[in-house]
Amino acid sequence: MIGIRNFDEVNDFVENKRSIDFEKYFGDMDLSEEDKKKRIELAKKMEESFLIVIALLFSMQEYGTVDFEFVRSQFIYQYRSAIAGAVALDDYMENYIQSLSYDFIEATQNNPDDPYYVSPDRAKYMAENESNTSLNHQDFMDAIAAGFTLKKWVDIRDKRERKDHREVGGTIKPITEPFLVGDSVMDYPKDTSYGASASQIVNCRCSIKYM
Repeated sequence: MIGIRNFDEVNDFVENKRSIDFEKYFGDMDLSEEDKKKRIELAKKMEESFLIVIALLFSMQEYGTVDFEFVRSQFIYQYRSAIAGAVALDDYMENYIQSLSYDFIEATQNNPDDPYYVSPDRAKYMAENESNTSLNHQDFMDAIAAGFTLKKWVDIRDKRERKDHREVGGTIKPITEPFLVGDSVMDYPKDTSYGASASQIVNCRCSIKYM
């Protein structure tokens, strides 16, 4: 990255930072204090893991040669390591992580001159999103195992909320019946199992109440 020689300085060159404090990000969600704490703790672990991958990318760029396949393998390893003990690595999560690793590399390759893509801000923003993604899935699986039969989509109701998410907010469905969110079908917020559009998933802070 031209003009940047220290990874710790990259954020200074990012014009539009995307991450926010974890306490604010998760604190505004309609969750119990225990659930908020759990998501914050996982996000911190994921941020540490993603920082390793992003710093690796930055270092490779500085030396002029990036082994993207090696970086992708490290992304997968770090993601798995971060969620260990908090989220089961079932088929859904394994497939999701593999798919996300390709998206991560593609976005990096498509933006070679944007410092955001090798910045600590990117690591934190990803950690916010992926903590919700992985724990939303784990909560869904736990609810089914516990015998819950209904689920209610709870939207966040802030000024940045998507219109489609506000419209589905409050909807109650049988636990195995998906929600229709705009043009996407999802069992829970950030679910990708039906091929939901990224526009309905990225940075979503909706939640589910199981009954």
